[in-house]
Amino acid sequence: MNRLCGFTLFQRASARNIVPVGSRYAFHRYKSTTTRPAAESAESSSRVPLQKATVTETSADGRTLVTTFPNGLRVTSEPDPGHFSAIGVYVDAGSRYEDASTAGYAHLMDRLAFRNSERFSSADAMAAIEKLGGSIMSSSSRECIMYQAAVFPHDVPTAIRLLADTTLRPKFLPEDVEELQATVPWELQDVESKADMFLPEKLHEAAFKTGTLGNPLLCPPDQLGRATPSLLADYHKQWYRPERIVVAAIGVDHQELVRMCADNGFADLAPASPAGAAADTVSGHSQQEMPDESSRSWFRKILTGDGAATQTAGRKSLYTGGTWFDAKPDMDFTQLYLGFKSAGIDNEHGLYLYAVLQMLLGGGGSFSAGGPGKGMYSRLYTRVLNQHAWIESCVAFHHCYTDAGLFGISASCRPRNEHALFDVMATELEAVASGSGRLLSRSAIRRPYASQEGATALEVRRAKNQLKSNLLMNLESRMVQLEDLGRQIQVSGHKVPAETMIKHIEAITPDDIRKGAADLLKNPATLIAQGYVDGISKFGPQVAANHGIKL
Repeated sequence: MNRLCGFTLFQRASARNIVPVGSRYAFHRYKSTTTRPAAESAESSSRVPLQKATVTETSADGRTLVTTFPNGLRVTSEPDPGHFSAIGVYVDAGSRYEDASTAGYAHLMDRLAFRNSERFSSADAMAAIEKLGGSIMSSSSRECIMYQAAVFPHDVPTAIRLLADTTLRPKFLPEDVEELQATVPWELQDVESKADMFLPEKLHEAAFKTGTLGNPLLCPPDQLGRATPSLLADYHKQWYRPERIVVAAIGVDHQELVRMCADNGFADLAPASPAGAAADTVSGHSQQEMPDESSRSWFRKILTGDGAATQTAGRKSLYTGGTWFDAKPDMDFTQLYLGFKSAGIDNEHGLYLYAVLQMLLGGGGSFSAGGPGKGMYSRLYTRVLNQHAWIESCVAFHHCYTDAGLFGISASCRPRNEHALFDVMATELEAVASGSGRLLSRSAIRRPYASQEGATALEVRRAKNQLKSNLLMNLESRMVQLEDLGRQIQVSGHKVPAETMIKHIEAITPDDIRKGAADLLKNPATLIAQGYVDGISKFGPQVAANHGIKL
């Protein structure tokens, strides 16, 4: 997490039991199996002389190996023997890079995974997957399209063949596109009916109105009707370039992995042509404005490739803030999201700070599904859920991306209490930001417990311990390890071990927490609501003014 992205290991550690995001909000297409096959043999020989054509680097702890092909594609692995091996392909593409003509195409690429390709028909691919004895999946998010498999070690060659064909050599057939046009609308309706999936999307749209991170994660209905095989093939050619691809594996011999990748065409993928020798600016931003080159892969990559990819990949996200209210008075609960601009991966200290702050605020539902006492010492439990019976849920969130973050609180309550809920949410953020002083808002007078001092050393220690515990527990999941490895290499070019992350977490102090929370409140807020919203519409501006929040 030195220049950490929305890396799976770290984000899942700080996400508790919520489906984010963030950082990490992704829609998966799973295919699982139950039987064990005989491994298909890999092709006989490598297409390139590997000893001359690749560069291999080893991490300081000797665990992580990274090999770079001449075309820029990277292959990385870590030795972790076990009953299963994990392999993934990570493409530096996603909804943030899309424009009006390609909005939602990352979602469609995900849905077209493991269908027709040069070496497999849809039926053949399905038959091969059913034999593997593990699982295979694809997912799309704002900054990555990923393909992952967990298989028995002797089935790794077959899995790599499937992953190579679906990522490098897909066929976009009219019948497959027509099937998507018939089925995706049902998926959109399903997502819209689930507040925990739909509202984070509206939160991003309101927070980043100019596009990039505010682009739709799912393909809009009107765009779906315009999608054609040729347009999807153009999108694939534009973004599935070797310098934007990382192949990662856990529990596979590195040299054998490199050989299999070369045999299956990863080394043969044509690199992008240089965009120009002396490019001083990228999409309107000077090089001085760009983040440290070691911190973000896509800022390095936009200096190569065709003009269209350069323009969309080079756009920095612009946080605007805003409001969105969806009046549905018949809903059982009113849902509120209050968010602020926070740290991205290019702000290392801020990234750890807000992860600790998220754990400190914590929260959850009015009923603890994990058993008595789970997370009950967090502030949103002790100061909100235990104090107000009319609040159904209240939980902190943090969506983190390469150059920006979105931190805040989501909550739900019974109808006609929504303006009071907004007041409670704002009070909790203001309390953390207050440090040793008392709150200035009027809500502190009405609720004496809200005037408590800012985060204490004990609270910060507890939050840091919980974050470290969750992070280390995630190391037990092979698929989490895999995604964390692939995304770290893709974004920063190197793997940061958990030990280093823990040192950064330990360095966070109560004063850091206070300053970080105060910095949140300096930015315009993003406020969205769904359900009975009359109270928030009428009184929301006054509540915001009481807390010094800019809407």
